[in-house]
Amino acid sequence: MKKEYKMALSEVNTILQYSENEILFKIPQKFINFIQENMDTSYNFEIEKNKSLVEQNMMQETKQILALIYRDYLCSKEQKENLIEKEQKEADRIEKEKSEKYKIDFEKINKNRNTNMLNQTKNEWTLVKIQKEKWYKKLINKILKIFKIKNF
Repeated sequence: MKKEYKMALSEVNTILQYSENEILFKIPQKFINFIQENMDTSYNFEIEKNKSLVEQNMMQETKQILALIYRDYLCSKEQKENLIEKEQKEADRIEKEKSEKYKIDFEKINKNRNTNMLNQTKNEWTLVKIQKEKWYKKLINKILKIFKIKNF
């Protein structure tokens, strides 16, 4: 597990220590054990008691874990369905943006590739010139070849 997540689990554990018992009873003991087993024990997170939970200076990963705890264990069934629906819409929006960005980039690449290929083809046509040898030069060269004399 990444160090950031271990530190975040340590922050979550500290926050849970300051939580009310009725909140802790809603969270499965197995999940709390997971947090305690995987947290960074060397990391010390201090809660500022004069600030609310939202105002605390915590890692983004901590906020995400707390959001998952709220969604899965603390909110009502209707709230949970609404949150899951919002998360799905956000995930779909992000995926759509990524695919549109990829599509645009892919189209640009293909356009550039086709343009480059046309330019290369034109360059090849201009570089490779095939000159036909005149008929009388061919005749003279054959005669010279018979007599083993170098080409004209």
